[in-house]
Amino acid sequence: MGTQNSYIQEWERLFAEHRSYLISFAFRMTGSLSEAEDIVQDVFIECAEVNPTSIQNPKSWLTKVCSNKALDHLKLAYKKRETYPGTWLPDAVPDSFQIWGNLANNDSPDKNILLSQSLTTSFLLLIEKLTPEERVVYLLNEVFEYPFKDIAEVLKKSEEACRKIAERARKAVLSGRSKFVPQPVGAEKVIAQFFDLAKQGNSAGLMNLLAEGSEFWSDGGGKVAAVRDVVTDTARIAEFFKGVWTSKFFKGDDYKVEYQMVNLLPGVVISRKSEDGWVFETIMSFEIQDGKIVRIYSQRNPDKLNVLTKIQ
Repeated sequence: MGTQNSYIQEWERLFAEHRSYLISFAFRMTGSLSEAEDIVQDVFIECAEVNPTSIQNPKSWLTKVCSNKALDHLKLAYKKRETYPGTWLPDAVPDSFQIWGNLANNDSPDKNILLSQSLTTSFLLLIEKLTPEERVVYLLNEVFEYPFKDIAEVLKKSEEACRKIAERARKAVLSGRSKFVPQPVGAEKVIAQFFDLAKQGNSAGLMNLLAEGSEFWSDGGGKVAAVRDVVTDTARIAEFFKGVWTSKFFKGDDYKVEYQMVNLLPGVVISRKSEDGWVFETIMSFEIQDGKIVRIYSQRNPDKLNVLTKIQ
């Protein structure tokens, strides 16, 4: 028993060092913060049975265990998402929660961009189209730069097989990468102007801020009001925001809007006053190009928002 306790103590130290990384990896795999935390907790439980001194590279070993658990989890999660009510969106996580740790880590500028993009809602939706194996291979090789030798050990496949999986995944991701654009300086001003116009009921002004073919995604989880399908009509998007922000619900002091980065994109956190204090009502992220809004992601599912309330 004493030996196992010493294992736990050493693993607690190692987990403190690598937990942010493991959470960010599992989140990229699942798109769910609660699922990522459950996976990482399961990794820790498994660690308690292993002598840490027998492992040469704890980070690689932890990644291997986390990858396998995420793969097992995804095989079940896909079945649930087939029956998900309405549009499924990954969790929206304000950057103020600092869950991801230091993304830069002295890497090259291109590497930092890839690390940031791989946490955005657009990227998480894109890799949702990959099989679980393709997703783990792509993330480990392209995002975290693991060699195929290590990836082969994770999947219990040959290096050549893993390279072929990586090639398929890379082609699928590159076909959708045109969506990713660097977010401009002053994006917050564009978002603030958008909400000001919505409050004024200015449909024409709203449409002028929306790019042609802009998209509005909303996830209510079947529990709160949300647009059921992705909206790509600028007039409909403008009328929706005009209708919401000129309604009686946003009169008075029961709601507050805070501009924050969300999943490393400019966004807003809308909170509602309750008996227990402020609770998250909606969290949005925006993608902006040439001064126009090209994409709005709105997370309203209370189950997903409550996860953030618990870790505040």
